[in-house]
Amino acid sequence: MSLTFGTPNACFETAPLDLAVHLETGRPNLSRGLMAAAFVAYAGLLAAAWWALKTLVPDQLVFHVAGHALRLSQIHDKILGNAILMLVLLPSALWVECLAIGWKNSSARALLSPTGSMKTDIIFLLLDQAHVMGVVGKLMMLGASVISGLALRDWLAVHTGFAINPSALPLVMQVPVYFVAYSFFDYWAHRLGHTRLFWPLHRYHHAAEDFCVINGARSHPAGFVGLFLINLPMPLLGAGAEAMIWVNVIVIALGFLIHSRIESGWGWIGRHLVQSPLHHRLHHKLDMSEPTGFFSMLPVWDHVFGGWSGACDANVEIGVDTAYAHGFWLLPDLMRDYCDFWKGLVGKRTLSPSEQSS
Repeated sequence: MSLTFGTPNACFETAPLDLAVHLETGRPNLSRGLMAAAFVAYAGLLAAAWWALKTLVPDQLVFHVAGHALRLSQIHDKILGNAILMLVLLPSALWVECLAIGWKNSSARALLSPTGSMKTDIIFLLLDQAHVMGVVGKLMMLGASVISGLALRDWLAVHTGFAINPSALPLVMQVPVYFVAYSFFDYWAHRLGHTRLFWPLHRYHHAAEDFCVINGARSHPAGFVGLFLINLPMPLLGAGAEAMIWVNVIVIALGFLIHSRIESGWGWIGRHLVQSPLHHRLHHKLDMSEPTGFFSMLPVWDHVFGGWSGACDANVEIGVDTAYAHGFWLLPDLMRDYCDFWKGLVGKRTLSPSEQSS
């Protein structure tokens, strides 16, 4: 697939983020007020639950079983790590989208009567949160995903003396620095995913036919490219666990927003600071007669390395020209794309029409 792009003037100013969109009730101010009140109440309940957890549940427990002591430590952090996506980030993204475009057009409403593509998004998210996809990924990547960037960093430090240690910097400075670094590696991993060799695995994400907030969680578990171009470089640059937790929170939150149904280019912000939902919709376009662009969460990398395009169309159709079954049963699509990847390595894969013409 071609990776050459033109850079005409951007034209996204016509779709500003409008919080005054009328909701289905015809009483937008009241409806938005109720939504805001409901979200504040929800946030209050979460805060109360977290206070109760910190107050009533110890951070370390010891169980004695058959004469052996089983110790569970850092319980609070583990619970928070498992709950933050489903109980904080996802509800927040759904609320922001609903506040921006109204209940009638929102992902929250659409997910109550999901299309086949949305059913895939739902079940994938649930399986991912249950760590099923992590196990599947380890099997599909033939154990490569267990490679530790921290172990590699320690080995290099011992044998070469090379080590980057940012621990002297406060966390509030580490997070933005590592987020920019993460976005750089993610940009190249994403572009590599759009090459003919790795496209069968990345195609699974692009197969979504309906944009909704949870599209961002849909990615093939055999993520070879992300493993070697993101997971390993970050520890080599000295990214600690706490800093990367916050970077991942930012990445997940942005992933929810850029896959939302908000039809806005966010003006100057979308062109230069953070990729907008409208830019990312264009990245997912079905018509590949012109190559896609907008690979990075931070537009700076697209501007610097040629992934920026000035084309704009809020109503562009999304998807791929490869047939997908969609629905709750994921295995056929996952395995077909996985087999296509290995076929491509030996030159036996049948190319789709868009690949043949690119």
